Amino acid sequence: HTFNTLYESHKQIVVTSDKFPKEIPGLEERLRSRFEWGLIADIQPPDMETKQAILKMKAEQNKISLPEEVAVFLASASSSNVRELEGYLVRLGAYASLTATPINMETARKVLKDILVERNREISVEEIIKRVGAHFNVKVTDLKSPKRLKAVVLPRQIAMYLARQLTASSYPEIGERFGGKDHSTIIHAIRKVEKLMSENFQLRQTIEMLKNNMSN
Repeated sequence: HTFNTLYESHKQIVVTSDKFPKEIPGLEERLRSRFEWGLIADIQPPDMETKQAILKMKAEQNKISLPEEVAVFLASASSSNVRELEGYLVRLGAYASLTATPINMETARKVLKDILVERNREISVEEIIKRVGAHFNVKVTDLKSPKRLKAVVLPRQIAMYLARQLTASSYPEIGERFGGKDHSTIIHAIRKVEKLMSENFQLRQTIEMLKNNMSN
């Protein structure tokens, strides 16, 4: 078998799937157990901070001077596709080099206006709250309230997570939209949702569906 041949030859084996081994239908038990021998990592789409970090790393590798505000702009304008993100940077860097123009917000908007025309309306935190509320059948006023009911808390945390993923809003700015909550509450909510997504495949699918619908 291919697996045995590679394993016995001390080769590295990388298998990707949108499900954990035990959740893959039709997978033989012997293969399932072998897949579970190794490291199982739940890889999430990059969030705003990760996209900015990728941009900064790529900019440094390509000797492109990338201001912080431009990195935020590119990260918020792109989807979770890293190649698309790198493409924005390459195009911006090439234009700056050919025209001897410094990279700033004005240059970024000018160079990428045709690419970003369909994304020129960034979804607002308010709209995210409304859509999450509609999906989970929870009132917007409850999502913004301090209510600690289980039926309210998780949708609220998901809305906070999506607000950070899909907008360039800071933690304090997001907190303000949720009834004046402080930044530590937002950070806690995001970490909580990320943990739940790594443990609950169905919840992860629901959140990714919401995210994709809001991105398009």
